[in-house]
Amino acid sequence: MGAVEEERPSQGFFGSSSAAGFMRQIRTAVDRRVASPHRRSSVPHTAVPSSLMPTRSERHQSSVTNYVLPPRKMADSLMEVYWEYVFPLYPFLVPGEMKSEYMKIWTGDSLEYDENMLMCTLNVIFALASQLADFVPPTEREELADAFFSRAKGLFQFNLWDSGSSGLIQCLLLMAQYLQSTDSAHQCWIVTGLAIRNAQSLGLHLPQNIARLRTFQEQQLGRKIWHGCVLMDRVISMTFGRPAMISKASSGAVPLPAAVDDDYIPSGSTKEVFQPPNRPSMMAFYAKSLELYEIMNDMLLSLYKPISDDNGEDIHDFYFDNSASEGERTIFELDRSLTRWTRSLPPHLRGDSSVSANAVFCRQSIVLRARFLHVRMLLFRPTLSKYCAVRDNTTAYPLVSTNDSFPHRVALQCSVICVKAAQESIELIYNNVPADGTGGPLPAWWYNILYVYTSATVLIAGRLCAAILAEVTESSVVQSWNHALEVLRKYQSYSTSAHRCVAALEILYEQVTSEGLLPIGHVPSHKIGANTSGGNDMSFGEGMNAAILDTFEFPDFQDMSWLNSVPSNLF
Repeated sequence: MGAVEEERPSQGFFGSSSAAGFMRQIRTAVDRRVASPHRRSSVPHTAVPSSLMPTRSERHQSSVTNYVLPPRKMADSLMEVYWEYVFPLYPFLVPGEMKSEYMKIWTGDSLEYDENMLMCTLNVIFALASQLADFVPPTEREELADAFFSRAKGLFQFNLWDSGSSGLIQCLLLMAQYLQSTDSAHQCWIVTGLAIRNAQSLGLHLPQNIARLRTFQEQQLGRKIWHGCVLMDRVISMTFGRPAMISKASSGAVPLPAAVDDDYIPSGSTKEVFQPPNRPSMMAFYAKSLELYEIMNDMLLSLYKPISDDNGEDIHDFYFDNSASEGERTIFELDRSLTRWTRSLPPHLRGDSSVSANAVFCRQSIVLRARFLHVRMLLFRPTLSKYCAVRDNTTAYPLVSTNDSFPHRVALQCSVICVKAAQESIELIYNNVPADGTGGPLPAWWYNILYVYTSATVLIAGRLCAAILAEVTESSVVQSWNHALEVLRKYQSYSTSAHRCVAALEILYEQVTSEGLLPIGHVPSHKIGANTSGGNDMSFGEGMNAAILDTFEFPDFQDMSWLNSVPSNLF
């Protein structure tokens, strides 16, 4: 039944539906009815620490004394990679405090953080930075990163029977980030879930608990940590094609982190702090990313749901599902949300030339555009796949050809937009991959692989339809395709997943082009995935399923599950 007492804060937060919550309400009612000078006042107990910052009384000295650290020069370089390349996109830590604790490791001064958790977190940072460091040869990054992460796992002390802490959640979020760069899909999924559950056990999903934290810095940290859980939940759900753990109501209950850089937040201030005027905030990117991914989550819930064959004869419902269930949104409403989101972007995140000289803002604007294009593809891809599979049925509509119907015409334009977004995504990454092999202003390389791979599958779907090619032209599709393969080949030295992507796409492309670029109605039906809800769906998107690859076997396909497109069935 769960906890029935509120006297054990170590058990974490319990809401009003719990037995402990009910007992708290009864006790409050009794206290109000029976006043006594000797009775202590009953204050609603939240089981949330009054501070998210570590104190000396909370520290636990580890019995492990032989910590292994890389040489100081390498450690400093890896930390610099993290602060310059990772933190501006994923601000899960407090820079001033973490940098101070890092220096104390070398000077031998007493730490404010739990020693074991700090060393574990540092090793995760080293592992993540190793995958992105330009000074580490790509062929050596995986081995170096794995060495650091193995040390982190050895230091990681998590007991299922103990309550979590803010430091634990931050470490888990960093672990989930790192695991995205590996083939450890299951571990990435589980670690993200652990972070979410621990955050909820601290009550960080409730705005009133965040408001009770003592200083503005702690409130900001609480918001960043909770929304870090939301961010990773949305991204992992999309890449794995699984249901999100955090509900829409819960994700939006806690206010987004304020657009104020940590440099301008005094450590002891209890009042709200604002960013100086005429100084764009690095944190604005984080808030806008969260808004974008919430729109993406709406898409997954509304458009990537189990497919019913009941509306097969109704071309309106076939394309746009006019009878959306409660809480779902149509493709038109989702597109409007995306448009409003783009209009709300501050100038420094639009690629404005006046702030392009700032390397951080330049990279943030490019990363945000890459994310936007990927989300836009997800919006229109279900319509594209249906458009590729539909047949002209004159018996159902004797007076109007299917190809001349209004929904079919709208579906064509949605398909064209999807293909053009795929082309733009490929060109964005292709044009910003530095020739010298460095990371450049792009997202992390594993995201680039995901974006390019998803875009390439959209190009293949688009090439199936003569009507789409008439608007985007075959030559431009071929150019985008060549650029996509060129980008993926550049990343082959980073990961074996890139190898498998190239092989899968080339064989799939040969399967499609071997039929010739005929109108879709003339392509043999066994080559088109008409039944998109079949059990052999290989997640190339609805319509691009295993039926089109009936003669092809993917080698070890499950190892690259995090690179798959969103399946048609999330449940």
